[in-house]
This record gives sequence, C-alpha cells and structure tokens, in this order.
Amino acid sequence: MITFTILIILFAIKGLAPFGDRSLVVMDGDIQYLDFFSYYKDVLIGNNSIGYSFGKTLGGSNIAVFSYYLSSPFNLLLIFFGNAQLHTFFDLVVALKLSLSAMTFAFFAINRFDWEVNDNSIIYLLTSIGYGLCQYNIAQSSNIMWLDGVYMLPLILLQISNIVAHKKFWSLPLIVGSAIIFNWYSAGIDCVFSAVWFLFEFALHSIEQKATIKNFIQSTLIYVSNMILGVLVSAALFIPTIGALKKSTRGSLHFGSLMDLSFLGEFPSAIQKYTYGATSELGSVALFCGSITIIFAMAVLFYHGVDIRKRILFSGLLGGSLLIFYWNPLYTVFSLFQWVSSYHYRYSYVSIFSILFISVIGYHELNDEKRAHRFFSTALIFSSALIFLYYCKPINDLKYVYLTALSIALQSALVLIARFSKVNAFSRNILFIAFGGLFLFDIAFNANCLINYYSIDGISRYQSYREGQENTISTINSADDSLYRISQTTTRNMGDNGLTANYNEGLSYNYASISGYTSSPDDNQREFLNRLGYPINGENMCITNTSILGADSLLGVKYILSPYDIEGLVKIREPDNNGKSIYLNPYAFPLAFTYKDTEYTPKNTTNPFEYQNELYRQLFGLTENLYTPVKYNVRVNDDGYGAQIQLDMPDDSSTLAVYGSVPWEYGANSAIYINGEFITDYACWLSPTVFYIPNDANQSCEMEVKTDADNFNWDMVQFYSLNLNVLSQYAKIANSQRVDTLSVENGLVTASISSTQDDERLFMSIPVDDGWNITLNGKKAEVESIGDCLYSIKITNGTNNIVLKYHIRYLKIGILISCMTVFGIIVMKIMRFKRKNSRSGEKKSI
Repeated sequence: MITFTILIILFAIKGLAPFGDRSLVVMDGDIQYLDFFSYYKDVLIGNNSIGYSFGKTLGGSNIAVFSYYLSSPFNLLLIFFGNAQLHTFFDLVVALKLSLSAMTFAFFAINRFDWEVNDNSIIYLLTSIGYGLCQYNIAQSSNIMWLDGVYMLPLILLQISNIVAHKKFWSLPLIVGSAIIFNWYSAGIDCVFSAVWFLFEFALHSIEQKATIKNFIQSTLIYVSNMILGVLVSAALFIPTIGALKKSTRGSLHFGSLMDLSFLGEFPSAIQKYTYGATSELGSVALFCGSITIIFAMAVLFYHGVDIRKRILFSGLLGGSLLIFYWNPLYTVFSLFQWVSSYHYRYSYVSIFSILFISVIGYHELNDEKRAHRFFSTALIFSSALIFLYYCKPINDLKYVYLTALSIALQSALVLIARFSKVNAFSRNILFIAFGGLFLFDIAFNANCLINYYSIDGISRYQSYREGQENTISTINSADDSLYRISQTTTRNMGDNGLTANYNEGLSYNYASISGYTSSPDDNQREFLNRLGYPINGENMCITNTSILGADSLLGVKYILSPYDIEGLVKIREPDNNGKSIYLNPYAFPLAFTYKDTEYTPKNTTNPFEYQNELYRQLFGLTENLYTPVKYNVRVNDDGYGAQIQLDMPDDSSTLAVYGSVPWEYGANSAIYINGEFITDYACWLSPTVFYIPNDANQSCEMEVKTDADNFNWDMVQFYSLNLNVLSQYAKIANSQRVDTLSVENGLVTASISSTQDDERLFMSIPVDDGWNITLNGKKAEVESIGDCLYSIKITNGTNNIVLKYHIRYLKIGILISCMTVFGIIVMKIMRFKRKNSRSGEKKSI
C-alpha cells in the first residue's frame, strides 16, 4: 500500500493519467501496446479473435501476440475502461504491478529468513518498497508486460530456497507455469536466474548445514523436475506460442554469441549509474533500488565475524550480478539467445533482487560497533567513488551524484545512531521513523526523476485521433458491407520526416489491413510484401506508409486513408480532424476470384514493379505490362553524396501513376525532394523503398536525393508508371470471375463456386498458413500459392464448396499436457497429504 500510495502521489504531482495529460505510455508502449490493448478489449467483448485476425498484416494467428503482450491477468481490467481511457488503464496497471512486486518481495524475505520479524520489519519493509520502485520498474514501465516477471521472481526463488532447505515446495510448478502464462519472455529470464539462485542457495546451505554431494544431486533433481513440470503446466499457451514463433526469425535461438568472449562497457559504470535518475544503456547498467541498500549489501562483505565463506559467496553473487551485463556470453544467455536491438538490459531486475537480498542480510548482521565502523567506511568509500568517477568520466548529472552521496551519508548516520546510540525506546523509534521516511523520499525521488524521462504528454491528442479514426472506419463500414482491406499513408504518430512505426491500427480499429508490427510476425508475408515494394524493416514489420496501387489492388485494398491525392484513387470524403481523406480504389480486386490454370512460371526479380507485372501475367495470362519504365537522367553531385534526377513524366496524367525507387547499400541520413518539395526521409530506419511521385501533367519533374553518405546505387534507380487503363482491365476480369458466395470471418472462410471447366483455380487473398484446414466438397483440397504467400486452390467442373477453418497449431496437445500435469500435481499433493496424516496417526497410536 505504501508503494501504491507513493506512485499515486507521483502520478498526481507529475500530471500522469488519470490526473493529467501525461502518461507512462512511451516508446513501444505508445507505438504498439495501446493498439494491442484496444484489440484485446475487442477480444474480451467478442468482436475479435486471438486465434486468427485479418487485422494482423495480411492475416494470421495472434496467439503469440497474446502470450507475449496481453496474457497478464491484469489485462482483464480492460473490460472496465473505454478505448479513450487506455492511458489511465496503463498507468494504473503499472502501479498495481509495482505494488505487487513490493508485496512478493516482502513475502519472500519474511519466509526466507528464520528471523524475528519485529526486529527486522523495517528492512523487510524498505527493501520491498525498493524492489517495487527500483530503477528497472520505472524505466521499463512502458514495457508493461515484462513487469509480470518482476513480481513472479520472488515467488519462484522462495520455492527454490525451500527445496534446498527441505521445506514445502510443491507449488513451484504452478508458480513457474503461471509466470510463463502471464508473460513467457520475462518468465524465461526468471527461469534462467532460478538456476543461478539454486546454486547460490545450495552453496549457502552447504556452508550452514554441511550438505553432501548426495544432497546436491537430490536437490538438483527435485529442482529440475519441478521446473520442467512448471513448463508443462504452461503448455496450453506456451507450446502454441513456440509453434507460432517458428514462422519468423524471432523463433530461432542464436548460440553463436556464446563464443564471443568480449566485454561490453566497463564495470565501474555500474557504480557511476547508481545515482538518482540514471538510465541503462548497452555497456553501462543502472541498478538503483535505494541509496542505502547498496551500502548494506556491500558492507556485509567486510563485516568481522561473518563466515568468510559466506562473504565470498555474497561477493560472487554481487559480482555475477554485474558480470551478466558486461560479459557477452552471459549477456546472450540472459537475453534468451536473441539479438537485442533495444532495451538491452531487460533482465536487470534479477540483479536488483540480488542486491536487496544481500541488503537484508547486511542490515541484520549490523549488530556490533566493529561492524558499524565497517558499514560507515563502506558508505564513505562508495560515496567518494561516485564523485571521483564522475570527474574521471562524467556520464550523469552532477547534482544527482552529490544528492545521492548526501542521501547515503544521512541514511547511514540515522541507521547507526538508531541502532547503537544509548537512547530510550521512544527516541530510537523516532530515529527509525526518520530513517524510514528518508528512505521513502530517497526511492520516491529517484522514481520522480525517471518518470520525468519515461513519460510523455499527449493523451488528449490520442483521444482526439481515436475519435476521428473510429468515425472514419465506421463511415466506411456502414457504407460498404463487402469484403475489403484498408490501408493508409499516415498514422497517429507520423513524424515530420514522413515516417512512422504505428502499423497496428488494423488490430486497434478492427479492420482488415496490410500492416503489422509485432514481435511474432509471419516472415512469409513480410517477404511477399517486400517483393511488392513494401520493404522489410528489422525483424518485426514492413513499411507500408505509401500506396502502391498495383500491389494494393491485388491484395483487395479498397479504401486508402491519406492526407494527399493519389492518381487513380477517388476521394469520397474530405479530411477529418486527423487530416486524412477517404479514398476509394476503383481497381480493388475481390478477395477471391477464379482464374485459368496455366503453366506460366513468374520470373525471379528484385524489381518490385517487374515483380508485380509477373504476378499479373501469371493470374491473367495477358502480355500487356501493368508498369512500364519512365525515362530519367541522373546527375550525381561532385562529392558523390546525393544527386539530381530529371524525369520525363508521361503525357497523360489521368491514366498513369508514377512511382520511384532508389536502392541503397546501407542506411544514412537521406531525403527525397520532388520539385523542391520534401517527400520523405529515405534510406534509413522506417523509410519506404517505393515512393509515389505526384504527376501534375508536367512534361518534366525534378527530383533531388540528399544524403550525407555515398550509399546509393545510382545504376539501379527505378522509375515506373502504372497504366491505370491496364489495371482497370485486370480489375474488371477479376471482378467478373469473383466467387458466387463468399464469407470471410476471423478463422473461418467459406466459398461456393460453380465452374464449367477443369483447368480453373481459385485465387484467395489469404496468406498461406499451416494452421488452415482447407477442404473442397468435404475432402482435402489441392492447394498451391501465388507469390509463395497467397492461396491458389484447384477447383473442378461443377459446384465447389470450399471451407477454410483455422486451428491454432499444438493448442489441443498443449491443453492436454497442461491438464494432465496439473492433475498429476494435485494427485501427488493429495497422496503426500494422506501419507503425512497416516504417519501422524501412527505416532499418536504409539
């Protein structure tokens, strides 16, 4: 409750939701998670599906999206919030998760140590609050799904301590299984650290109880078997997730980095970053969890009378807790064998846990004046090191360095006076209260500093955009009950550079899309979109912030939302308060139509315009090209950086749309200008490859490519015009051959086609996925693919009833494994209970 109260006070002071226009929803929270929460709210009320959604890129299963982003039980609270209140929901759940983290650490500490609670209640209280409000929790609050691993970690580690101490531990599989279900990623970090913790606890137990190798083997077998049972408990969700992740490179593990024995950054940076407001970055980690806690943790290493073996063991735990950030093999292991491009120290809370654990011991062992001297010396040395290191290499704000050192001095003095001065009980209590109050101010002040950095305003802008976008989608849906996709050239977060990463609005506003940005993409779809001209960006998405009309028409994109006119599209509504007009694509193909089966094999090409020509030729058997080259002349600047390109624009602007692409070798600061007007940043993160060139019927067009590097392949420049008359011809053929009856829902597609030929196939703008069960007249259908992505189904003479039913791979076997495991655990618990009662009865009879 103290942790929760501190957070609510900070939220009110800083104007965070629900008190103001700011929120902790920053970075990926703003780019991705708000849209996911809106989608999940639709799932909870029955308007969307986890099993399959056409709002995810071209369509796909969302089981991995759910298990990574949304499966926390806290997200069920979404049912009580409207889409306009998602920031309030987000901030409130952060506060609840951090408060629960404080509670589980307190539960761990009280049950882990066989000490009188009253004598140690203040350190239990303060370290628990330190865990709840530690640097990681505030800094990673935008990645709200990882916080489940924080509050589950103490529960897992307590059970492991019980295994080593031969106490009750039967609930470990259920706790581990629950952690994996809540968020498998952070649970994976917990499980990796649990192995470290098991070895640490057994070593400590061996020092105290003189354990044997036999004890170690027995404990190891119990630990490993229980962890395996925990994974099996989660099988209902975890196994289908693994199956879904296999569709992308994100599902593979990278073990090669284990051979890289290099170091990242410098160890002293961990001390330098132990100050107010410090943030982590690759090579320097911030682990702040209270100014005084680090002193308790370090001082115990030098206490007289504490077993030297214990001090060495504690030193190893603290040193190892730093090594996982600075030695590449351990960094790889705790990054779960994945290449990490951001949020490099996603696991730093495990080291914070270690610091606080040893802090509890350090406070408890501070029981004589000799140790008090060591404690004071440690505080003095650490504070001096903070200041000295700043002047060696300033990486933090100097005022925060001095404030941290001052806080250490004040708290150290209060602790020593309270514990060792000869004052009455009342005065001692006052001193402890003062110490506790200063600690709370200390940890709250750091949280305040971090909230300044990890929060952003703009809730009202989001709500305004939300209202406008919902109105736009509603307008389209109410006027058109056919089947179609929607695309857009601008999103909620559109930078002045013309780039965006907000590609989950299809999920958020529940419409069929061609965009998606998740950690579980379908690489087959991304490769197809990349060949069409929507380039792959990183491991998560394709860039679809332009409209390539030939590609969009083939994919059934009937409506495009855009702030600017695009040749060939028909404006049907003027801009709304989001600045986007609704454009109708009159050339949009139906999502399913028949075509004549031919033996034509498309040529391989990396040119997106020629690739689309090949696809159209395969589907329609016509030789007329959709795209034709536009003549141009390139004048490269004298320094090789950038160029002017003169285009000979087509004569008839009413029947032609023009596109360009300038391939690059590597990213740089580049931009495209047309007739002096900025179009987009280019050849960089989030930039498109194909861009639309406005055609105002001029015979020439001057384009300039500005860049600060020699990164472009000027010999491979591509400019093409799209013949709208040819596209119209193809669209008429496709629409004339649309299926008789078609029903498309998330996870279920039915079609009925009457054919008089034996050489026809059905094209469906549905991505190939091994989760689809496809039948033709009740029997398994013969299927192929168009572009290695979209379905082509063989049909026969007569009536063809086709059913596509989606099932989540491994879901049934996963549920069976989970149920059997939980049942087995319950049976074992009952048998153990009966055996215990039987033994008790025998003792009583004796």
